[in-house]
Amino acid sequence: MKDVYDRLVWLRGLREDLKKSKKAAADAYGIGYEVYKKIETRGNDRGLTSEHALSIARFHRVSPGWVMFGEGRPQGLDTIKLIGEIGAGQEIRPFQDGGDDYERVSADIGDPNAVAFQVKGDSMLPLARNLDIIFVGPERRDIVSLIGRECAVVLDDGRRFFKVIEHGSKKGRQDLISYNAEPIRDVAIHSVGLFLGVKRNRP
Repeated sequence: MKDVYDRLVWLRGLREDLKKSKKAAADAYGIGYEVYKKIETRGNDRGLTSEHALSIARFHRVSPGWVMFGEGRPQGLDTIKLIGEIGAGQEIRPFQDGGDDYERVSADIGDPNAVAFQVKGDSMLPLARNLDIIFVGPERRDIVSLIGRECAVVLDDGRRFFKVIEHGSKKGRQDLISYNAEPIRDVAIHSVGLFLGVKRNRP
């Protein structure tokens, strides 16, 4: 598919709600209808701006370079939902439920079910700095298998932390270990998400 026109028509054809209507596509991409009609016109490759290409790529989760120039293959971008913050005391504060409207951040994680949190403050040093993004796997209940691992932890009382899990002094209880704070002893853990990686903030 050498032309922008062919790539856009192909992308629309992947979606039942878009393939019969340029108007539906324009609305989905957040591009004015008259503008989009000109973009999706054979021979009008120059009508597609980088901003429009990014909007279309984000919607279809493909490479903006492929949309605009046909570079590479239309492989999906790895984007992860940014659903909360890690702030004071390293307690995780989820954002208000945004459903599909959560902001997404690019990642090289390999787990489409992962979620992301933004670090607030430097309490997570040296693992993560202020405004870094950390990626966490899906919630799991097999707590013991993650002993000694860095995890996002949800306690039975609803509090959420980013800690290393260790055995507690009582059966069914665990200690939460931090790099720069006192440990939290003998807590009841509801579920955990394994730490997968960090994306450094680059001002």
